[in-house]
Amino acid sequence: MDSRDTTTNKDTLPAVPFGRSFTVRVFLFTFMAMLLLIALVAMIFLLQVPMRGHFLFVWLELTVSALILSFLVAYITTRPILTLAKMARRIVEGGSSVPIDIKRNDEIGQILHFFKGTAKKVSESREREVSLSNIKSQFVTVAAHQLRTPLSALKWSLRLMLDGDMGEINEKQREFLKQSYQTNEHIIHLINDFLDISRIEEGRFGFQFKKTKILDTIQKAVEASMAQAVVREVTLSFTKDVPPDIEAIADESRMYTAVLNILDNAIRYSDTGGEVMVRAALKQGTLEIRITDTGIGIPPVEQSKIFSRFYRASNAIRQQTEGSGLGLFIAKNIIEHHGGSITFTSEEQKGTTVSFTIPVTDDFIKK
Repeated sequence: MDSRDTTTNKDTLPAVPFGRSFTVRVFLFTFMAMLLLIALVAMIFLLQVPMRGHFLFVWLELTVSALILSFLVAYITTRPILTLAKMARRIVEGGSSVPIDIKRNDEIGQILHFFKGTAKKVSESREREVSLSNIKSQFVTVAAHQLRTPLSALKWSLRLMLDGDMGEINEKQREFLKQSYQTNEHIIHLINDFLDISRIEEGRFGFQFKKTKILDTIQKAVEASMAQAVVREVTLSFTKDVPPDIEAIADESRMYTAVLNILDNAIRYSDTGGEVMVRAALKQGTLEIRITDTGIGIPPVEQSKIFSRFYRASNAIRQQTEGSGLGLFIAKNIIEHHGGSITFTSEEQKGTTVSFTIPVTDDFIKK
């Protein structure tokens, strides 16, 4: 089962409630004013003319006339405003063109003409941005693929030398090769992140969902992060408060990447002697994974941007200049495509807890 990335426009203008509609209010105010005028005229008429036989019929006729006249006044008065609102909604929703027939030569016509010109410029600007974004994504994809092949070859050459398959090496040479190997690994990881971002933007970040023992996937990510934790002298633990054979519909490879990205941040920004704790628990039909570290935390004013692409907190940049700011953005995209959600809590200099949920109920698996 394949799922592709789809994006929705979250900036669409909400529909105006009926009671707050400008047209409705103009109609009501006009109708009430006319009823008041009719009542005053009727009182004067009754004081001067004693005959009242046909008064009720006349009153009904005047009321219906006021109703029709109020509707016409409201329609004529508010039609240009409704046209502007419709145009604005189409622009916000990404409409490529905003058709409007301008036949007025007054001030309202000038406003409509100006707004139509502005809408055309916005549409052209948006199309230009989309075109540039597509070119950028294609360039990133091609460049990343071209770079990854020689870097992978270099990785295995370095690995062969480190393992002694190319002959004995002394400790100084080993240390130098080890640093080169780690740098090469970092660049490969960065290129993979760029490729993932490019696929997300193009809607090609496909998923292959199947029944998966999700705890095994998380365990693999924890084991893969253990070497980084040892180098950083950080304690890494995984606590499972759920049955070990629990299953979820998931893309094992993508979920592994998501957990690995979160763990990478937790370990990378923990001080020597720190601790990273991974805990799995069931919560209302979902599997909740909590990854808690005792690291540098995230400044409160920057927490709203933490899942944005290419964003890194200011204290993270001071501690480590390396980093792409893509890990959590990619992790969020993966988890949300699994029907889950991701949140976090953080306190500066005390640590961060990243939590995400994955549905594991039978009805979700069947769906």
